[in-house]
Amino acid sequence: MTDWHFLVDRDDYRNTRLVDATPAELDEGEVRLRVDSFGFTANNITYAAAGDMIGYWTFFPPPDVGDDVNWGRVPVWGFADVVESRCDGVSEGERLFGYLPMSTELVIRPEYLSERSLRDGAAHRAGLPAVYNNYERCGADPGYRADLEAEQMLYRPLFFTAFLIDDFLADNDFFGATTIVLASASSKTAFGTAHLLSGRPNLTVVGLTSDGNVEFVRGLGCYDQVVTYGDLAALPPGPAALVDMSGNASVVRAIHEHYGDELVSSAIVGITHWEDRLGSFDPMPGPAQTMFFAPTQIDKRHADWGPGVVESKLGDAWGPFIEQVTGWIAIDHGTGPDAVADVYFEILENRTRPDTAHVLHP
Repeated sequence: MTDWHFLVDRDDYRNTRLVDATPAELDEGEVRLRVDSFGFTANNITYAAAGDMIGYWTFFPPPDVGDDVNWGRVPVWGFADVVESRCDGVSEGERLFGYLPMSTELVIRPEYLSERSLRDGAAHRAGLPAVYNNYERCGADPGYRADLEAEQMLYRPLFFTAFLIDDFLADNDFFGATTIVLASASSKTAFGTAHLLSGRPNLTVVGLTSDGNVEFVRGLGCYDQVVTYGDLAALPPGPAALVDMSGNASVVRAIHEHYGDELVSSAIVGITHWEDRLGSFDPMPGPAQTMFFAPTQIDKRHADWGPGVVESKLGDAWGPFIEQVTGWIAIDHGTGPDAVADVYFEILENRTRPDTAHVLHP
């Protein structure tokens, strides 16, 4: 099968299907991208779990395959090459980085072209957050390095989220907290956030993790303290703010009960524990939980700082981070639809080691 789509049942993530993709003729103004590679992490499971709530399923509608299953395509971050263009200003051979489907190709309708980026103006994406519709033009991106493509796919989108979490907390004076608890501390978003928070004064940054991941998390060197889920009594005193990367309902409840009124903020970032989702609980002690949505903070800072400042500050933070983390995690490369399916189920079932990450080549 040369061209294909990897489909996921939106009502049962364990039900998947690989279908042929028949390239359609381009309309004027459209560009065909050949998906070259993409990273796949627990964050992509969050895209599925929050797909209806936030609209992630909307970015890449599935083809009609003639059955009654509610299929979707999980978004990923990766690199693609322009293989056909009917859009002035976009040339064949150009390489782009951005939001892609788990497919071998994507047709976009570029608009807002600049030297460094362009945006997909397809009608079905018009109401979706611009950050997910933008594509960086690698040839003009000063932060692009061909030798660090794998790290960019795996880390950069998650580090952008980490950057915005750190900024959101600082923007709110950390809600008065002196302790920041990051649950699922081995995740890339968590240790990116910890890396940034470690530079903030008068904060204790705590990584909460499983017994099996303790040594890995300690070895990262960005947490002041590492605590296991079974030893919450070891958590430092409040006032504390919780940033949860997994959506593990039992863990979140236990932290709320441990701190009570000393928990001053509780933000959900990820829903990788999709079978133990939040929302089914009775009310818990402490603050109401909020879903952290990165585009909301982006929009606020664009308004506060003006155009281009968020991106500039992110670039300043990205360089030191990628220099520090390169080599922390072994990167496995897989090729073809079988490899895509294998990695998808490995991540879905939480079988990936914290010191291993996956890059896939359709």
